[in-house]
Amino acid sequence: MMKKLSLIVVLVILGTVTVFAQTLQNGIYWAQARQYAGGWRDQVVLQVQGGKIISASWNSVGLGAGLPDRKAAARAGKDNSGWAAQVEKAEAFLISSQNTNATSVAGVTIPVVPFFTLVKAALAAGPVPKGIYNKDGWYYAQAPAADSYQTINTAVITVINGTIKDVLWNGILQMKVPDLSKINTSVAGGYPMKAPQGAWQVQATKAAAALVNVQDPSKITVKADGKTDAISGVTIQVKDFLTAASQALQGAK
Repeated sequence: MMKKLSLIVVLVILGTVTVFAQTLQNGIYWAQARQYAGGWRDQVVLQVQGGKIISASWNSVGLGAGLPDRKAAARAGKDNSGWAAQVEKAEAFLISSQNTNATSVAGVTIPVVPFFTLVKAALAAGPVPKGIYNKDGWYYAQAPAADSYQTINTAVITVINGTIKDVLWNGILQMKVPDLSKINTSVAGGYPMKAPQGAWQVQATKAAAALVNVQDPSKITVKADGKTDAISGVTIQVKDFLTAASQALQGAK
């Protein structure tokens, strides 16, 4: 009787693994944290083939001034926390184990639950449809000069399966303030605006979302004054942001 029960348990486990493999479609998957934590917002990209996760990338985009994605920031010496080296171990563990429910990984001292939470969210969301761009990755660029508001506008764009999934518009303030990040300064009230549509970071977020929606900076018309009527709730200048976004996306073509 015990042997029969053991056999049944094994079959159930095998059946569960088989169902798991069959439910994963081939494709590229993506998910993003809802909020920034410690100035960074986590993102996860997965590639599934043959019902298995064959590649995984855990990355982040940050609110610091002039920052590309976190892995690129580490390579450039702008993030020396050791985070990038830690996440590589978590990625390798996921690929080798296919375990999406892990709460710890040997040799990794940073919290990994946020990573596996996003892994499961990405798989639940389904594959990202193929977009208009040829290369995936995180792309950063900044406008060639400061605008009339003493800001060098920057853009970090996440392209997954040829589709823009996230855009972060920020700026490097060219004035003496505690934080050169325009988003951080605006959130802290250090960049006051008399704008009925909201503070700078509120409008910048709307403009970034509009670019995700249209997928192409050239589709957002800009007036002679650098502003646009194409985005509801945005009265700030968008010209230099779109210039930076266009430059960033050159790497994705």
